[in-house]
This record gives sequence, structure tokens and C-alpha cells, in this order.
Amino acid sequence: MTLLWFVVWLIANIVGEPEPLRFDPVNWWAGFLLLAVALDLGRQHAPRST
Repeated sequence: MTLLWFVVWLIANIVGEPEPLRFDPVNWWAGFLLLAVALDLGRQHAPRST
């Protein structure tokens, strides 16, 4: 998911206006990056469904 987020951000950054990743204050690109990382890391702790 984090890699997918990076590809989307890279394409949007090349095609559209350049948008930096700011964490203070958090802009929406950085917020989605944090969400993607949290989902990737949280997946390791989720129980497996059979």
C-alpha cells in the first residue's frame, strides 16, 4: 500500500503542480502517507482469517 501511495504521489507530482510532503503542519499528502504506513504496519498484527 505504501508503494502504491508513492506511485500515485509521484505521478501527481509530475503531472500536476509539485506538492511537497510537509509534516509540520501535516498536509493531505503526508496524512495519506501516514495512513498508508499505519495500514501496512497494522496488517502484521491483524489475526488471519481462515
